[in-house]
Amino acid sequence: MDLDRLWKNTQEELKIVLAPAVFQTFVSKTKLINLENNTAVIACANPYLVDINHKRYYQTFKNALDNQTKNSNQLNFIVQETNFDNEKNGASSTPLFEFTPQKSSQASSLHPKYTFDTLIVGNSNNFAYAAAQGVVKNPGLSYNPFFIWGGVGVGKTHLMQAIGHELLKTNPSLKIKYFSAETFGNDLMNSLKTKTMNQFKEKYRNLDCILVDDIQFIAGKEYTQEEFFHTFNALHMNGKQVILTSDRKPSEIDHLEDRLVSRFMGGLTVDIQLPDYEMRVAIINQKIDEKGLKITPEASSFLANNIESNIREIEGKLQQLTVQSIASGGDIDLPFVQNFFNPNPNSNFQNNSALQKNPRHIISICAKHFNIKTSDLCGPSRKKDLVSARHVTAYLLLTEINLPLEEVGHLLGGRDHTSIMHARDKIHTSFSTNPQTRQLINQIKNDF
Repeated sequence: MDLDRLWKNTQEELKIVLAPAVFQTFVSKTKLINLENNTAVIACANPYLVDINHKRYYQTFKNALDNQTKNSNQLNFIVQETNFDNEKNGASSTPLFEFTPQKSSQASSLHPKYTFDTLIVGNSNNFAYAAAQGVVKNPGLSYNPFFIWGGVGVGKTHLMQAIGHELLKTNPSLKIKYFSAETFGNDLMNSLKTKTMNQFKEKYRNLDCILVDDIQFIAGKEYTQEEFFHTFNALHMNGKQVILTSDRKPSEIDHLEDRLVSRFMGGLTVDIQLPDYEMRVAIINQKIDEKGLKITPEASSFLANNIESNIREIEGKLQQLTVQSIASGGDIDLPFVQNFFNPNPNSNFQNNSALQKNPRHIISICAKHFNIKTSDLCGPSRKKDLVSARHVTAYLLLTEINLPLEEVGHLLGGRDHTSIMHARDKIHTSFSTNPQTRQLINQIKNDF
């Protein structure tokens, strides 16, 4: 009997019945190493997987294997170091952490990491993910408009931009544009001031797909709503795809015109909830892997049980955790994360409550360190030295006092959360690989 082939078929069946996040976290790192007398020995990468698979998913594994062998089997999960390579082990899907940025991404304002390959799919977003696949297969036809709503940090922007990347992968010539509702409003005001309304209409109405983030921000702005109404109609009537996100469903957005509510609800409206335990484990493992670090299964489980909020809060906590890990040179194991949540009062890692209440203090120190004015640091200029200082400031506001992305963007001149995320990721990568950046950050922190 070909055990590899048998296990590959079993895993394919498990992929159908389990959420993608569960499959990636608990099933992909298993291998059938023996099957005799209807007793299957299944190797797992670590003791944590053995425990979870036996307690939570024993019957699911058994049913899938029984279907393949046409027998009733007993399962024995064991820890064994072996080759869990996805192709050899039956997980034929694209590796979870790989992504291929599209050449058109920059022109479309798409973040290179916001693809389907890096999207964790679980119970909280499974329906929205399935609907997104429908949009990709039939843009402008299946679900148009496609309206995604949910709380802060649940992955709306990621899912929306992933659709954009996939559309470009299928047809690189498509004209796709991602922008926030706030950007649309600002562009409209500028075009009125400069008498360039024709160029404005040309910019937004001759696209194949628009991805509009935080559409709730046009509420109460009469002229912006008027112009977006006409932009929406121009695109929709020509079979172009419209994708929108909001923090609430269309009917619950105060001061949004009825005609816009009607159009927004004319396609498919889906919501995304907070991630469940399995999804949080998958997110934690993914984010740690992206940073080139390792975390023990026990530590992942502890974090998933203690960070029960949105994805951004998970990212924020992991950012702090990895910074401390790099600084201390220690592994991310269970004692390490337990100490992270309950640090010694004498530890340097303790939170400074006065600092938490005064983010302006950090901005002031950063401005002083870079020898620039605070007004310039928080201003619109895109000069290279100001942008670099702004990135460092955003990184410190996020990692030192755990401010929300939107608040950091507001403090630094009204920038959107994707810009702040880019700044954070850029400085974190440099902090991890460049000693000069690490020294710079530590010098600024010493002045707090």
